[in-house]
Amino acid sequence: MQPKTEVKFDRESFNRIKRTVKNMSVASRERGKNPYFATAIPEEIGIKLNNGCNLRCKHCFEWNADGFHHDMERSEKNREVPIELVDQILTETRPVKSKVFLWGGEPLYYSKFDQLCDLLEKDPRWTTCCTNAIQTEERMDSILKISENLAMLLSLEGFEKENDAIRGRGTFQKVMHAVNLLLEQQRKGHYKGKVSVHLTISDAMATKLYDFLAFFEELGVDSVYFTFPWYLPDEVSNRMDEYVHENFDWLSDRISAHKASWHSFKYHLSESSIEPVIEEMNRINARAWKIRPRYQPALETHEVRDFVLGKEKPAQNRSQCLAISTRMDVMPSGEVSTCKLFPEFAVGNLNGSSIQEVWHNEGFKDVREKLSCGLMPVCSKCVLLYLNGR
Repeated sequence: MQPKTEVKFDRESFNRIKRTVKNMSVASRERGKNPYFATAIPEEIGIKLNNGCNLRCKHCFEWNADGFHHDMERSEKNREVPIELVDQILTETRPVKSKVFLWGGEPLYYSKFDQLCDLLEKDPRWTTCCTNAIQTEERMDSILKISENLAMLLSLEGFEKENDAIRGRGTFQKVMHAVNLLLEQQRKGHYKGKVSVHLTISDAMATKLYDFLAFFEELGVDSVYFTFPWYLPDEVSNRMDEYVHENFDWLSDRISAHKASWHSFKYHLSESSIEPVIEEMNRINARAWKIRPRYQPALETHEVRDFVLGKEKPAQNRSQCLAISTRMDVMPSGEVSTCKLFPEFAVGNLNGSSIQEVWHNEGFKDVREKLSCGLMPVCSKCVLLYLNGR
């Protein structure tokens, strides 16, 4: 369940939601008839612009002490998506104006970010940029070019003390500077998009979620997202290894050669924080807000304990992933993964192949067919199951 809000949808927001609901409905219906089903062209494209990042956050599954990026070769750690490949992606998805989700690494750290915005200015479509916000001011001219179709999702982990303990000394003030800059440009009519803040719930913030939301309501951002950590205990990660060996022969060698990415999702809330978080949710849920508060996933309070403890059973009674029929995720190497968070599931490469060729290839079909029989052990901690699943 999501908290109540006084915000009314404008026409553009309503149309985006209507499109998402339609895509999910079509995918669910058609997958029931044909487990290989996919939309003609991906309705959404996730682009991991780079592997590198200018922060080392303690909760990051890529770059914290357990992060799988440490196992990469040096050249891979520094790899970025070629700007020519971004151009190809936009060109080939122009017929449906696929939504774009930019992440990393760190999108604003992408060396071709300005050129990327030039491309999106010429070929506008709804774009979300998930960022640590450190380089917002430096990139502002380019951000403003595409802001009419842009949601900036800026990450903070609490107030100054709590945030800086996770993201590094001084980062709170830098992100708040970015938030205020964007809001100022929004008030002046120069920035026409959304300004949202994202927080991954931590022990230090377990009793302060309401106050955090009230602070940003007063400031005037569009949305605040509270994300429950995507925690995969060792027993679930190990079961995933077994599942892969039993179901995906073509993937077994990849996870035998190095630690698979799903072994990096170890950041979690302490059990002692569960009840305080539930109490904060009850406080938040008790009133309507002038901005849009959102939980990711939208847990009911009785679902919080199992999710926080890393239980394998998905929340919200989710049993069907529809993202594999509607969304493509592109890695910095040009490889296409069926699963955003787990790059081992690469089924093709856009360097030398078209989106159509990869999107409808045998590798993608194999994963769609397997998941039509049931979810994988790690699926319960994937945001796309809750945003694009049933």
